[in-house]
Amino acid sequence: MSGLKPPEKDGLEAVHIHRAPWIFSGIGPAVADGAVVVANGRILASGPFRHLKTFYGGASVRVWDHEGAALVPGAVNAHTHLDFSLLCPPKPLKPPGFFRWVSGMFEAKKQLTPSRRREAQDVGRAHAWQAGTLCLANVINPPLDRVLKVSGLPHEYQFVELLGFHCRHLQEVFSGEEVAHTAFVSLAAHSLYATSWNLVVQAKAWCRSRGLPFSIHVAEHLPEVHFVRHGTGACRLLLESLGRWDATWRPLGASSVRTLQVLGVLDSRTLMVHMVHVNDEDWDRVARSGAAVCFCPRSNLWIQGRMPNIEAALKRGIPCGLGTDSRASNEDLNLFREAATVLEAEPSIDPAAVLRMATLGGARALGLASSIGHLGPGASTPFLAVSIGGSFSVESDLAEAIIHQAAQERLAWVGTGTAD
Repeated sequence: MSGLKPPEKDGLEAVHIHRAPWIFSGIGPAVADGAVVVANGRILASGPFRHLKTFYGGASVRVWDHEGAALVPGAVNAHTHLDFSLLCPPKPLKPPGFFRWVSGMFEAKKQLTPSRRREAQDVGRAHAWQAGTLCLANVINPPLDRVLKVSGLPHEYQFVELLGFHCRHLQEVFSGEEVAHTAFVSLAAHSLYATSWNLVVQAKAWCRSRGLPFSIHVAEHLPEVHFVRHGTGACRLLLESLGRWDATWRPLGASSVRTLQVLGVLDSRTLMVHMVHVNDEDWDRVARSGAAVCFCPRSNLWIQGRMPNIEAALKRGIPCGLGTDSRASNEDLNLFREAATVLEAEPSIDPAAVLRMATLGGARALGLASSIGHLGPGASTPFLAVSIGGSFSVESDLAEAIIHQAAQERLAWVGTGTAD
């Protein structure tokens, strides 16, 4: 607990102290018998209840008891595609592989009229909110007419995704005027096999000049790894069949991560999504660059039956978040189920680190950690009360209980402005 200060007097709403058996703030150790102090839609402090009650107590202060619960930041989904939220394909009995899966995606995209896209996005936002997601990074594709929308959740980030391996200039696929007056909008290149490397560099420069994050799928599947290094294989055949091949292009003979480094794309505002097929040398490159990584474990298991090496990234101190990807390769948009999948597949990883990935990690990757992803001073409301029950002697056991209970949606929003 630090930085205690009284709320501002001007325009002051009532001060609320939310007390719970546990507080998992995301920026310090978990606190037993803790509290979160809120006024004017902002968190003033979190820490031991007895200290906060003494400092903020008074006739006008209301104390709310959340018995049998842990207070936790809302989840931050650092990568999803809401356009596909109306798809409900059954989980395959065996992973189909990327290109068999993507052929189905081409058919699905043909049905995405503007009205259908808006409906899908609204459905996805509602499902994410119900599952405890406070913020998500939604990746959308042009055309943007009447589709671009930053609402429905307290926080939302839109990445406009650029495709076109045959395109040379940013203006061929993107009009900055479409998003010039829209908050929380940035650019994403799809990948090094679906977006020309000229576009990747230009899109990153556009984001860098505006201080915005830049996102790109990296090392998601083996055909990508082979194509980026050698320029041949299934990715090239697909580009040729679509009429998007550039006969003048030549590979660098390097991995996807090394190629992005050579292109000057890796820095602290770059978000690399998936990162499944990555060796130790490339993990070291990512760590040195300061870039963040978003893992989408259930999507990777759905499509190719393989998990990314999350532990390798965490051991190197790489900023890590979690994403659900889309309903085309996932059963739902519950980010805590992504966290539970990590715990099941990688039992050696500290559950507290996984819970921070689902909250503060995603906020940092999007440049929003000043206001979301934690329960520290200055963070905005709402946040979550997750039903846990029982007692815990170590933080890792508490974090594991929070993840599993939240994955089952045994949670409630706190401080929404309608009911505390």
